[in-house]
Amino acid sequence: MRHHPQLFATMPLGALVMTVCAILPGDAEAIDCTKVSSFNEQTICGDKKLLLLDRDLTVVYNKFIKVFSDTGHYTHLVTETRATQKKWLQRRNACGADAACVKAAYAERLALLQRKICYPRDDSPIYQIPSQPGPTTATTQPAVDHHSQKPQKPAAVCSTTDRVDYDFIKKNEGAMLDFYVPGAFSTNVKTGNNLGPKFKRDKNGEPIQKAIAASGVTVGQGVDLGQQTVDSLKHYINIEAQKYGKPADVDIGSLMNRINPFIGLRKDASVAALNEYYKIRGEYPTLTTAEADFISSAVKHGYAEDAAALFNRNSKPKMNFWSLPATLQTTLTDMKYHAYIQSVAQHYYRGEWQKAAEEFRRLSTTAKWAKFEGRFRRRAKMLTDAINNNSLPKQGDPCKPRPPVAINRSAWWENPRRPRWA
Repeated sequence: MRHHPQLFATMPLGALVMTVCAILPGDAEAIDCTKVSSFNEQTICGDKKLLLLDRDLTVVYNKFIKVFSDTGHYTHLVTETRATQKKWLQRRNACGADAACVKAAYAERLALLQRKICYPRDDSPIYQIPSQPGPTTATTQPAVDHHSQKPQKPAAVCSTTDRVDYDFIKKNEGAMLDFYVPGAFSTNVKTGNNLGPKFKRDKNGEPIQKAIAASGVTVGQGVDLGQQTVDSLKHYINIEAQKYGKPADVDIGSLMNRINPFIGLRKDASVAALNEYYKIRGEYPTLTTAEADFISSAVKHGYAEDAAALFNRNSKPKMNFWSLPATLQTTLTDMKYHAYIQSVAQHYYRGEWQKAAEEFRRLSTTAKWAKFEGRFRRRAKMLTDAINNNSLPKQGDPCKPRPPVAINRSAWWENPRRPRWA
C-alpha cells in the first residue's frame, strides 16, 4: 500500500486506528482490563475516554515501530523510541489515580508520535521535530491558495537537521575492540578480537601480509587511524564530548595515548607497527566497548560534518546538506567514511540521484571496488528505493517547492479554444 502523508495528516484518529490495526506487529499491547494490577490501570479502565486513549496510543505506537522497522535501516530510531516509550510508561504510572495527569500524559505522547508518523516520508524518520516551517520535499505537493495561486508553506520536512542513519554505517563497518589492519589480519567481528596475521601469496608464491588499498590501523566501527591526524581526531572527539556527551568510564587522555602511535600510518607501515606492538607485548592494543563506541561516534559525526561541508561548497544548484532527506545524508556520509569517490560525488553535487545509484552499481562490478560490492549495492538500493517510493526525485533539489498545478499548464491549454459547435 502506498503511503499517503496528506491522508494521514488529515485522517481522524479513529480512522487511523481502523487503518493500521490489522498490521500491528504486537510490539506493545493495550491495557488488559481483566488483569488490572495497579491503581493507575484501574483508573484508566474505569474511564472510557482514558481507555480509548490507551487503545489509540497502542495503535499509533505500533504503527510507528512497524513503518520504520520495515525499512531495515533505522534500528537506532526504533530502539530509541522503544526506550522513550518505557520512560513514558513510568511517568504515566506515576500519575496513579490522577485521571487528569493520565490524560495529559497520553495526549503528550500521542501528539509526539502522530507528528512523526504524519510527516511526509523522505524515506526515513525525521529525527527532530522542527520548530520552524521550511520548504517541502519533492514527495509532497504544497497546499495552494486558490485565490492568489501561490504555494502555501508546507510541513517542515526540509528543516536543517541531522538525518544520517549511523546504524547503516555501523552495519557496513562492523565493530572491533582490538586494533587491526583490514586485509592484513583476521578478525572476529562478533567478539571484536584480532585473530592474528592474515597471509596471501604474492606473484612469487611467497606469503605476505597486505592491507586493503591504503588502509591503516583500524578500530571500532571502521575508524581508520591511518586517515586521521592528531589534530583532526582531537577535534572530532572534543566536539563529540561537547555536543553528545562522554561516558564517565571513557578517559580521553588514556584513549589518545593508545591510538597516537598508529595515527597517519598506512599500508605496510601500519602492518609493521601492529606486528611490532604484538611482538613486544604479546597482545594487540584494544579498547573497551565504551571507548570504541565513543570514538566511532565521534568520527561518524565528524565525517558527516565533513561531507556536509564538501556538499554545501560544491553543490550546483545550491542545496543544504542538512536539509536533504536521510537517504542522501546517509549515503554521502557513508562514502566519506569509507572512500570519497569523485565520480559519484559529482552526481550528488548536481542533484543527479538516479545517476548516483547507477554509478554505485557500476563501481561494484569493477576490480578496484569488487571487495566492497555489497556496500556499494546497499547504497544504490537505498537511493533507488527512495526514488521508487517517490521520496526522492530522480534529479533535482528534493527540497525545492513545487508550483501549483495551474502554473504548469501548457501553452496549448492556455490558448483560447472555441467550442466545436460555435
